[in-house]
Amino acid sequence: MRAILKNNKIEIMFPYRVELVNLVKSFDNRKYEPASRSWFIPIFNARPALEKLARQRFTIDSAVIDAVKEDERRVKEVEAIKILNDIDFESSLALPLFPYQKVGAAFLCKVGSGLIGDEPGTGKTPQVLSVVNINKAEKVLIFCPAVLKYQWASEITDKFLPGSRVIVVDGSKDERFKLWRSEARFYIANYELLLRDFEDMNCREWDYILADESTRIQSPFAKQSKAIKRLRAKHRIAMSGTPISNTAQNIWNILDWCNPGSMNSYWSFISRYCLKNTYGGIYGYVNMDELREKVKRYMIRRLKKDVLPELPERIESDIIFALSAEEAELQKQIKQELLFSINKMDISKLENPMTLQFTIVKFGRLRQLADSLELLGENKKSTKLEVLKEKLEEFKNTDQKILIFSEFAEMCKILNRELVIYNPQMIIGETSNKERQRIVEEFNTNPLNKVLILSSAGMYGLNLQAMASVIINYDLPFSLSKLEQRIGRAHRIGQKKNVMIYNLIGKGTADMAIKKIIYNKQKISDTVLGDIPLTMSDIRGMLEL
Repeated sequence: MRAILKNNKIEIMFPYRVELVNLVKSFDNRKYEPASRSWFIPIFNARPALEKLARQRFTIDSAVIDAVKEDERRVKEVEAIKILNDIDFESSLALPLFPYQKVGAAFLCKVGSGLIGDEPGTGKTPQVLSVVNINKAEKVLIFCPAVLKYQWASEITDKFLPGSRVIVVDGSKDERFKLWRSEARFYIANYELLLRDFEDMNCREWDYILADESTRIQSPFAKQSKAIKRLRAKHRIAMSGTPISNTAQNIWNILDWCNPGSMNSYWSFISRYCLKNTYGGIYGYVNMDELREKVKRYMIRRLKKDVLPELPERIESDIIFALSAEEAELQKQIKQELLFSINKMDISKLENPMTLQFTIVKFGRLRQLADSLELLGENKKSTKLEVLKEKLEEFKNTDQKILIFSEFAEMCKILNRELVIYNPQMIIGETSNKERQRIVEEFNTNPLNKVLILSSAGMYGLNLQAMASVIINYDLPFSLSKLEQRIGRAHRIGQKKNVMIYNLIGKGTADMAIKKIIYNKQKISDTVLGDIPLTMSDIRGMLEL
């Protein structure tokens, strides 16, 4: 009975005995190989398993012991790097970095493949490009949302690594085919191309694959997630300002892509850390301290308040208003209808994922009502819109530029129509990349453009801190991480002014209920969990508020 080192894993060999098989099955991430009739476990965190084997009189090869010691040493080095405020990371190949960015780049260099989850606005791009440059990577594939492709190209060639040959993969199938075979250092593609151009992009082993906004690959069952895992790469770096956008299980696939097997199998992960109801829905979490320790090896995350103390203050306030009698009466009717629908439902089906999703969609009517009756019909009454106009009057004769966010694209269009005196610009999900770039440039350079209206789908990748220092949340998203993404458009590196944040909150409306939910769960969001998903009791509580 022996444990030997083979292909950077520990091979466990023994004659068949039920008690020994059960012992090995208790080890994290074990795998059986029928060809060799032996079991394999990773080197990482293998010491407890080796101690159990030794007690069963297994012979542990010295190479295994040395590999485990070396791995433990590297883990300590990684942890030591993460707690530094600065590090000697100067190099002719490195980009100019802030001290905390040097620490982040050093961490990524040490782990080889991992996740940088710094808060939006802290500058993840120069950190990962510095790592790529220091390691002299010649072929780098960058995945990002389609709206960010040309921004990535611009930042590489104009700002961080001038002289680098960059190809943005775009156009028809034939055009993309030629681009994949053209010579360049950086190839930039949107995630959708994983399914359309997989064979073309898998024609080589990449030195680095970078996944920006990596929550796009958080689902292990999505075709894009499966495809990106099949691409060959020496190193993989995931980037996300909100690495856990909804639930603890979101992080499994991202880290499993970075370092395959590091989080065990998906089902063992779910079994270890998630509590499931009768319908398979996840309603709670356990062993979070253990998960935090496990994630720490592969992820670095810093908050703006910790690494950018010189960043101007963000000052947040709520503008509370009362609905008109007409709006209040309609809201009362919709609430009663929805509560009746929930209360008459079989209690055993309340947390069924399909039931929950259907109820959230119906709850959306209350959110729309708080924004404007026009979203529900022909009546254009909107107390909130009148409140917004009053607030904007304060900035009419100043040089302040203002970002206004709404979850609803149709509401953005209404605002664009109603705020015409401010020469507004608008970016929503359907805005093309070319038009998006023109709008940002126009907003930044034209003093007549006072307002930029954005939907959640249109906000990613925008750096607007140079001009905008006022944010108005016309309505609130369910997710605290999405709210931070909004604020991160202006409260980021380069901001010189205090950032004023105003939340328009209708008294007794969905706005007030949502704010209560997301802020009550903020403490949980600060752990490895991220935002906790809505439950039916949350919705009932919002309706009864």
